[in-house]
Parts: sequence; structure tokens; C-alpha cells
Amino acid sequence: MADFTTIRSQWNSNTDASPTWNTITFGGSAGANEIRWTSAGGGAAGTSSATWPQFSRPGSTAAVPELWYFTADTTGVKVATYDGTNGKANVACIDYDAVGTYAAAPTLTAYSDNTHAAPSAGTQPGAQSGSPIINGSTDTSNTSYLKINEYGDDQTANPAAGSVGTTLLVTSGTAGSVSPGAAAWLATWQSAQGSIQFITHRRTPAATTAGKIFFTLCLFCGPNLSLGLLQPVITFTYSFV
Repeated sequence: MADFTTIRSQWNSNTDASPTWNTITFGGSAGANEIRWTSAGGGAAGTSSATWPQFSRPGSTAAVPELWYFTADTTGVKVATYDGTNGKANVACIDYDAVGTYAAAPTLTAYSDNTHAAPSAGTQPGAQSGSPIINGSTDTSNTSYLKINEYGDDQTANPAAGSVGTTLLVTSGTAGSVSPGAAAWLATWQSAQGSIQFITHRRTPAATTAGKIFFTLCLFCGPNLSLGLLQPVITFTYSFV
């Protein structure tokens, strides 16, 4: 059995039409290899994880409008194509080499922390640091506050710039697994709620073939989200042969 030598997330620091992919390796710690959300204009490249600005809970549901990635605690770059809408396609991807071979179609979701405990839909605040986001509340119809979408083809070329799907709502989410079609995004965004609501890639990628699986995400907030230091874990799960 051969695992991939290189498999990692990448985030876009340039335009939708001409993306520049920058690597965040799996498994963040001590402020490194993190993505962080904030209010519009609230982020800064040299801000540590411990001093990252707080986001004020809104009186009604809304998307959190700005996203940054950090390769080290105080080394960050704004994700240029993230704005809390479905307006741009090239936001993030999973990049992998030609060494490994997938045994099955991989999945994409999020958990409340790195123990990957099963979510408790609708429970606030929940048991783990990211539980308020992942569990959801009446704001979200008990789906996750974090929404995700994925492009159906694994490939090296970037998807066409432009909008992703047609329905992105704070209540978006389908029980179980959903999969995009060929050369297409999901029409309705999925809730990232552990093993309750997640995305399965539409196929098993070709053996020993380098490629990318493109995805995007949107974090919502609302008046019934419990306050605190919220640290959900975006989770890409795969097996190999």
C-alpha cells in the first residue's frame, strides 16, 4: 500500500480567473496551518492566533465576510476570492501527487475538533470547541453554520471562474451524503456536519495520477450561535491502496 507523499490543502491569494494556489498542510497547531474568519477589513497578515480579532455575533443570520490562511502563527494571507457568497469558484482545493492511489471516493466535511466526535445537531454550545458551529441551531434549521461545495471533477486545470451553485442559505443542508455531477458544482450547498451531512466526491480519482479536488466554503453566524473560541476542523477523508 502506498499513501500519497504530498496531499495538502491550497488557498487562492489571487483572482478567480487567475488563481494563485498557496499550501496549508494538514494538522494545524500553535497558530500555524490555520484558516481564520473575521469581519470585513478585520484581518491582518501579522496577527497571531491568540490576538485574532473577535467577530461580533449579528442580530440576524449573515455570512462571515472575510477569510485568511496562515502558514505560521503570524504569517497570513487573505483568501482573495472568499467573500461569504457563492460568487467565485476558485477558493480552495485539495492537491495531491502521483504517488498514491485512492481506494474510494474521498469525503469532505467538518467536525467540532480533531477527535472527530459525532455532532449533536441543534445542540448549543455542545461538547467541543467547534460544536456551536458544527451542531447548528434554530438559526440554521439544525444544520451546520459552515457550508461547503465541491467540484465534481478531479483535475489539474482550474474550474471556470464564476458562481458556485444556485442555493447558498444559512439553512442549506441535506441529510447524509451528496455528490456533485461531472464538471459541475452542487446546485445546493451542503452543510458540513461531520458524518451527518457531508460531500462524497463523485468518483474515485485515477490511480497514481496527480490532481486537485476543488472546493469552497462559507461560514454563517447568527443570534443563536453560542459565543466562545470556536475551532472547527475541516476534514478531508480518504483511503488508499
